[in-house]
Amino acid sequence: MTTLTRLLDVLSLLKDDPRVQVVFTHNEREPAILSSGVSEFLASLDAKVISWDQAVETRFDLAIAASENDELHRLKAPVLLVPHGIGHQKLYPHQRVISGLNPARLVRDGHVVPKRIGLSHSNQLRYLRQNCPQAEPNAVVVGDPCHDRMLASLNRAARYRRLLDVGERKHVVLASTWGPDSLLGTDPSLPARLLTEFPVDEYKFSLIVHPGAWAAHSPWQIRAWLSRALRAGLAVIPPQRGWQATVIAADCLISDGGSIALYAAAAKIPVLIGSREPATVVPDSPLAELLVRAPRLDPDGDLRRQVDQAGATEPLTDVAEQAVEFSGKCAELLRPVLYGLMRLAEPDARAVFRPVPDPVPDVTEPATFSVEVRQYLDQLAVFRFPSEQVGQGVSLGRHIVAHEELSTLDELEGADVVYCQFTGENADFADWAREIARRRPDAGIIAGIGVDRCLLWSAEGHGFELFGKGEPLPAISAWYWRRDRNLPMTGSFRVRAGHSTRNVFASALTE
Repeated sequence: MTTLTRLLDVLSLLKDDPRVQVVFTHNEREPAILSSGVSEFLASLDAKVISWDQAVETRFDLAIAASENDELHRLKAPVLLVPHGIGHQKLYPHQRVISGLNPARLVRDGHVVPKRIGLSHSNQLRYLRQNCPQAEPNAVVVGDPCHDRMLASLNRAARYRRLLDVGERKHVVLASTWGPDSLLGTDPSLPARLLTEFPVDEYKFSLIVHPGAWAAHSPWQIRAWLSRALRAGLAVIPPQRGWQATVIAADCLISDGGSIALYAAAAKIPVLIGSREPATVVPDSPLAELLVRAPRLDPDGDLRRQVDQAGATEPLTDVAEQAVEFSGKCAELLRPVLYGLMRLAEPDARAVFRPVPDPVPDVTEPATFSVEVRQYLDQLAVFRFPSEQVGQGVSLGRHIVAHEELSTLDELEGADVVYCQFTGENADFADWAREIARRRPDAGIIAGIGVDRCLLWSAEGHGFELFGKGEPLPAISAWYWRRDRNLPMTGSFRVRAGHSTRNVFASALTE
């Protein structure tokens, strides 16, 4: 999947040319360990796919590969080999061979297999010089297509944030590769802890998982392991598309030693390292320097303070500049290579990359909250935390707000406020609320939320209506806090949740 997404970056330079027919191939009979999902992804593209047997028997004008681990020497075409990460920053596990530049694959029977080897930076020529000098003359420095597509998408950051439902919140993106040294391999509980320890009205969390992890474990298993974080509102980005847009929309990235950390730094996003240092990082590489210089997450420390501090630091763009050369010029450097190998004249139009695809997150809004209310002068500040810890509301000075239909029975049994959608008439509200109160006798408030109104039913058997724009749940919690302290249950009060402060007015319902 990783190599396919990289090939799509490169192929975007050929899309408008009617002289060029593109077909895809992969070896289904001898699949790679991490190849799960490739067939489905290709099918979703509506692309022309041929068998590997047909591919090696057919003469083509160009073959593009993003991994040297295929039998590229069998192809009857000039081969362009590009990296599937940000340059060449990793070693193969348990080897001293640099991923993407394996001499045993680059050279076959004394001949260099790729006609051209695309590099993201000229400092990577030393790897070829040291490990495969025969291949150095075939190398060409073209920059990085993924990086440049992200540059071409920076003006869409506000759009990506809207699609991810970030609003005015801080957007913290988690990025995990695969294996025991990945972010999730180091601390599998980190996403759930972050979601339940950060106020939902102030922070938004998204997760990018390496396609290799999806392939190795299956989407079902990944989602099962993340189920608690998913219930708390974690947005998971599917492996096929959307991760670049998600990074562009980030205020801070918590990462491991994967390429996304460098891509984020290149996009001027602050990076916080949250994993062990992997043994597969090439020594003295830009990624190795990033892992040394970026702040590290202390899992036992104050997570919010660390995230806020990391988000306020200067991005390590100077490190990223050592990974990507000719920033913003990859299209005009790479397209001549493509057309030169095909022996075709380039199109007249300027070579440019298109923006990256929109993010389409897999997300479920949380249904249960542990809520703290604090009084500041003339306003009530409401802090909502996605929660399953329903038994600790009193000891923490918080109350529990649970959805009548979407929360679990355990959460509802400890809930102080039970809410649900109510679309009936005001005259019917009392009967509706009494029925829910009968099932939830411990709840102090039953709340019915409509399209443009919010109705409340107190344990004392009185109905009220709240007026005010915006998300109703913070206002409901503020009203509950006032009721719990025997303050007037009607009248106006100010509520702050996240970056939003608004006036709320409560009036009694007349039967």
